[in-house]
Amino acid sequence: MGNNLKSTHKKFKKNSKNTLYQGLDTKKKAKSSQKLSCLEELSNRLNLPADILAGAPIITATGRNEICLENYKGIIEYNGDLIKVQTKACKICIEGKHLNILYFTEDEMRITGFIQAIYYQ
Repeated sequence: MGNNLKSTHKKFKKNSKNTLYQGLDTKKKAKSSQKLSCLEELSNRLNLPADILAGAPIITATGRNEICLENYKGIIEYNGDLIKVQTKACKICIEGKHLNILYFTEDEMRITGFIQAIYYQ
């Protein structure tokens, strides 16, 4: 008795490739630019701005005489013409005249004086 049974797997796979594997693209990987970071995904789900979750510094200027700086780590330099603050991402420098730190807490400070420039290092 001869073995007349042949596997039809290869033939089935070839014939059904267009329908079975239609939703899968095995040749291309997803582009990293299209993927969302964990923080972006979480902020989208919680309807929160991503900068709050990431601890990004938030600078709120009221005219040229007052700044509220949130999410800072420490004060590096402080005098009447320059205030340099360390954040998670960078250093923030505030230049001006008669600068004064009105108050500061663990994560927020209010700076007054004549503010001429705010820049990141």
